[in-house]
Order: sequence, then structure tokens, then C-alpha cells
Amino acid sequence: MIEIEPGIYYSELYPGPTLGAIVLPSGIVFIDAPLRPEDGDIWKSNVLNRSHGAMQKLLVNLDSHPDRTIGSKAMLCNTLAQQKAAEKLYNRTSVFRGQLPESGSDWEKYPETNGIRWSPPNMTYTEKIELHWGGPSVFVEHHPGPCPGASWVIIPERKVAFVGDTVLQNAPPFLANAHLPTWIESLDTLNSDFKNFTIISGRGGAVPHLLINKQLKSLKKLIKRIDRLAKKNAPPEAVSDLASALLDDFSPENKERETHLQRLRYGLYQYYLKHYVSDEELQEE
Repeated sequence: MIEIEPGIYYSELYPGPTLGAIVLPSGIVFIDAPLRPEDGDIWKSNVLNRSHGAMQKLLVNLDSHPDRTIGSKAMLCNTLAQQKAAEKLYNRTSVFRGQLPESGSDWEKYPETNGIRWSPPNMTYTEKIELHWGGPSVFVEHHPGPCPGASWVIIPERKVAFVGDTVLQNAPPFLANAHLPTWIESLDTLNSDFKNFTIISGRGGAVPHLLINKQLKSLKKLIKRIDRLAKKNAPPEAVSDLASALLDDFSPENKERETHLQRLRYGLYQYYLKHYVSDEELQEE
């Protein structure tokens, strides 16, 4: 567990996303949950040991991705998510069944997650919510792009922002539920409004601002490549074949290369279907 500023922590010790915690005089804000319930117990205990008896606890789901929401129930506290993320979580079955095709997600490497009971959020917001538990104010803001219900947790006074999958370090993006033009707008916001902030990625921990610019370039390049294929009326399978050519832009020389390649293949295929293939074309197929 790494302390960024007094009372603000992140951890990459557990399977799943980068975790965050903000310890305030009157409570603790947890940011995302470990995949496995037993890891959730350990993480929560470690943070509580630094909280000096703070009683109130809140978990923020930065989006609806299973990697960061499967373990929410084990955190045993109120859960907050942006409204669109919450709607997606409400529509899932009460028990997690890992029956999706290989999407390059972390949960796919842990079969013990199959059968875990979901705990959907019991609190939602639309654009922004401010938390006052003593100490610095904490804002949870809607910043879509990686998915419609993506959130950031921002502590302006301490110049720290947890941005989920908006920026990824040494890993390719999840594209299946993304909207690339909106994602680029969110990255532009990071560049313009958060220059002096410590940025915590939801997959990779603290990231340099140079990485934001690199990801901007990579996403713009990706849009051009997809647009080029769309103009040729290429089938979705042709777009997923772009994965090998694009992988080094996001995940060079990484030990998770095969998983990341599958993530891009799956994401490109789904993205193209949703944004470039009409309902009529799908019916013809």
C-alpha cells in the first residue's frame, strides 16, 4: 500500500484493478474492490488499521467492469456508482457467471470468481457528487469514454485524481463498451485541468503525464485505422485483426502479452459492431 499524500493510498498487491483508499476524520472512501473476497477482507483491514477508528465507509465503483465490481459485496459497505454504471450492474444476475467470451479481463484468470454474488450499488449520482467527511473534500465526477458510466475520484486540495481506465499503464484499453471520441475528450481534460495532479490509473497505479499524451496519440491512431476499414465496408473480423499491429502502442514487451492481445481483439470486434455496423447489416449476417 503506497501513501500518495497523507491519508490517500493506492495498492496493486491484489488481483484486479489498482485499489484506492482515502482516510478522512469521519470515514473511509474505498476506490474499487479486489476481485476475490478474501483479498477484500485483507485490504479493508489494512486500511482500517490506519483510520484511527473511522466508522463510516463508502465504496466507489469507478465503472461497471467485472474486474472492479465482482468483489464489492465483500467490502460490506455502501457502494456508489455513476447512474449509467449502476444501471448496467442492476441488470446483471445476482450471481456472477463468467460465461463471456475471452475478453482479456483479469477475472478470467481466477475461476474462483465464478459464483460470487454481486452487490450492486445502493447509491448513484449523475454528474458530480461531493463528500464531506472532515479533511479535504472528495469529488466523484462522471468522465465517460472507457464506458458510459466511468467515474473519477478527485481530491483537489491534495491534487490527486483516481481516473480508472481512462489511462492505462502497460496495458491496452477495454474497447467493448468504449466511445473513443468521448474518451479522447476526457484525456484532453486530464491534460488541461489536472497538470499538477498525481494521476492514479485503475490499472497501473501512478502514471506520468507523458503517458496521457501517449495514450491520446494511440487512441487517435486507432480511430483512423478503424475508420479506414469502415470506409472499405470491412467485416468486424478484419478489424479485430488490427490487434497485433496495435498492441505495441499500448503494451510493449509485457508478460501479459497474450491476454492483452485477446483484450484488443475482443474489444475491437465489439466496438466495430456497436459503432460501425448497422442493425440491417447485422440482420443480413
